[in-house]
Amino acid sequence: MIMKKIEQDVMAEPSRDNATREIGPRIKSLRRSAGLSQANLGSALGVTFQQVQKYESGRSRIAADKLHQIAQTMGVDISYFYDTKPEGSAPEKGTPPAVGRAEDSIFKEAFDRIKDPRARYLLSELARVICEIEAGK
Repeated sequence: MIMKKIEQDVMAEPSRDNATREIGPRIKSLRRSAGLSQANLGSALGVTFQQVQKYESGRSRIAADKLHQIAQTMGVDISYFYDTKPEGSAPEKGTPPAVGRAEDSIFKEAFDRIKDPRARYLLSELARVICEIEAGK
């Protein structure tokens, strides 16, 4: 009886390999950067927000076609979810983190939708000032 319960518990919980654990947080980060709720993303994918929660936490594996759909919805290449380095390796100098590429695309698309020239100017000035601060000027 106890063995049967253990077998059921093991079968109920999908194995969580490295890819599943790495892809989920990338989806979550990308979704948050885009300002989407789990319900919004779920609606775009045709799944519930609970399913999006499972993807993001790594409790559910994501089928290749669904991952492709997520990439298209979020405006990134599917390689964004697999862009990894071996453990312990240092990032290449001058290489931004993978999430930066997705954020660049999201930022550019949002910036392009701003119609007010003054708002566009102010946002670009803000970016310039932040760069100066980071450079220590």
